[in-house]
Amino acid sequence: MAGRNTDRKPKLKEPKNIAEHNDTAAFTLPDSLPCSEVDFPILIKRKPKANWNDIINESDEWRNQLEEYSQSKQVPAPKSPFLKTEADYIKNEVFVHLIPALVETLNKAKIWEAFTRNKCFFNGIDHIVQVLWNNNPRYPGRKDMNLHLFNMPWVRKALKKE
Repeated sequence: MAGRNTDRKPKLKEPKNIAEHNDTAAFTLPDSLPCSEVDFPILIKRKPKANWNDIINESDEWRNQLEEYSQSKQVPAPKSPFLKTEADYIKNEVFVHLIPALVETLNKAKIWEAFTRNKCFFNGIDHIVQVLWNNNPRYPGRKDMNLHLFNMPWVRKALKKE
């Protein structure tokens, strides 16, 4: 019995049926698989540790995007003709009357030679008041009267009190 145990592998038994052998040979893998069925490995990219400047820049970009979005959603309100800014009022209402009065006053000062003499009878402020009072667009009747400063009713009242 010494020769019965051997290290040799026993021979495989052949299949009983040839049909079983043909069934396994009939299956073949397709040449390509659809991408949806293939699991591709995912490459995980790690950002390097951010420094403070990167964080600030990202937050600034985010804030700018939010501001642009909020501004794009706001409907610009039409400017009411009744709501005027101070600069518009001065430009359109005051300077229209003040600049011609100043030009007329400068011309009158040249006539009186007020620029060359130290003492002169001509008073520029009184002349500006007189021109503005007489040319007031709210009172067109004053233009015809062309009152001197001391003949104006409010000046006469003020002088009587003193």
